[in-house]
Amino acid sequence: MLKKIVFTVSFILISFYGIAQKNINNYKYIILPTSFEFSKSEDQYQLNSLLKFLFNKYGYEAYFGNDDLPQDLIGNRCLALNAEALKGKGGIFKTKLEIELKDCFGNIVMTSQEGQSREKEYKKAYTEALREAFETFQNFDYKYVSDKETLVETSKPKVKNVKQQMVEVDTPKEVITAKETKVEEVLTADNLSDLHYAQEIDNGYQLLNSEPRIVMILLSTAAENVFMVNGKNAIVFKEDGFWYYSENNGKLEERKSMNIKF
Repeated sequence: MLKKIVFTVSFILISFYGIAQKNINNYKYIILPTSFEFSKSEDQYQLNSLLKFLFNKYGYEAYFGNDDLPQDLIGNRCLALNAEALKGKGGIFKTKLEIELKDCFGNIVMTSQEGQSREKEYKKAYTEALREAFETFQNFDYKYVSDKETLVETSKPKVKNVKQQMVEVDTPKEVITAKETKVEEVLTADNLSDLHYAQEIDNGYQLLNSEPRIVMILLSTAAENVFMVNGKNAIVFKEDGFWYYSENNGKLEERKSMNIKF
């Protein structure tokens, strides 16, 4: 019976780390603050520098938020996970820390094991607890793999191609035929009112839901606050401070309100 319980717990842990590793591998960078929430000063006890060093040592690419960041990260912060060290509760004679990774929307992607220390001297205690917590990420065979569900910049050249077609072709049907741009969710009347995040790309914006998935490509026009919808006989426009989606299906023109955050 005991062996069966141990086997079950081990299987659950292996599955959990497998899923977590897959998620972490979908992100290219780690961004760290120069001061953790529990710290009283910047880089107190050199904990922030230590965590950055550990991530880079074990194959991750970590930066402070005020570092000179890579160009693709500057244009798309969703390529990175944001790291934070959290102080554990309880334990008068123990220092406890956990490392938490969140995506660009504030969703928790991974939380480390709890690192503990019984050292009385604060710097030694925090350093020891942080190193133990980091073992969670140290044991991963991390390797960045671009995931289509991660907010990537590959759609930029594709939308640029659409602009070239707009110059050369007069008919709108041929303009909005960028088959390469993958929209991962079809908008319906039910989800048009959901909150969508507008991420700037060449010649327009891509709208993302909270997962985040690309749900629509908006192409700029000469008119202010009026966009053509890639792949549809439709436009998105702003009127009296509100955004609307208007589509002509050949029979009638439908107009629905949208919730867009730029």
